[in-house]
Amino acid sequence: MRKKLTLVMGLLMLCACTPAEQIQDTSITPAKLRVAVASNFYPTLSTLLTQHTVLNEQITLIHGSTGTLYAQITHGAPFDVFLAADEHSVSALMDAQLLEYSVNYAQGELVLWPVEKAAQTNPISNTLIEIRRTTNNKIAIADPQLAPYGLAAQQTLVALGIYEQMSAQLVIGNNVNQAFQFVNTHNAVIGLLAKSQLIAAAGQHADDAQRYQHFVAIPAHLHQPIIQQAGILTRTQQLSLAQYFMAWLMSDTIQQQLPAHGYISGKRTP
Repeated sequence: MRKKLTLVMGLLMLCACTPAEQIQDTSITPAKLRVAVASNFYPTLSTLLTQHTVLNEQITLIHGSTGTLYAQITHGAPFDVFLAADEHSVSALMDAQLLEYSVNYAQGELVLWPVEKAAQTNPISNTLIEIRRTTNNKIAIADPQLAPYGLAAQQTLVALGIYEQMSAQLVIGNNVNQAFQFVNTHNAVIGLLAKSQLIAAAGQHADDAQRYQHFVAIPAHLHQPIIQQAGILTRTQQLSLAQYFMAWLMSDTIQQQLPAHGYISGKRTP
């Protein structure tokens, strides 16, 4: 029977009642918790974990596209927790009885970057059409078959009626981080990317932060919502620590910080 994390409250109680010192006891957690996290959320999760030193020391993060991590899980990769960038992958793993719990931990936002300051107030379609008029311009997106942000980018171009026109100009990244790097290193002129990436980049490059602020949000009606779900693998040998991690992730303390990182709180998703 599918255990949708309306069990979140129970996990939050576990988080409140389990002292951090207990997590540090190696007799309880002899190995690190292996958390497979979608590329878009990796920088955010890394930053958030610095606020919990003991938990951070007990976790190993493995990041990649949701599709790649999903395939690795189905082939027996020894992960304990999966933080996907979509709902479908988690649902499929639960149907296969490879995940025991699921919860909406965040909702992602798609943006177009970079755009001229004047273009930030223009309709998104006008910006993309202007790109199309200039030959040889490359547009970076993540692989729609592997990455939910890539799928949202594809859906956006289809909704605007310009996907077929632009298909030859697309530069496809294995994940949304690679798509971002294509633009950041000028191997693509523009990209449909995760808002969180631009916020993270601005924080990492304070001397050039303004460069990463020239983006425009993609209207939500142009693509399916990017609901990001997480789950605990049924084969984990670290169930208590996995539950503690999930409770920490869904705590108000963490969820209230997500908008500052470019996400909508998972507690506000349907």
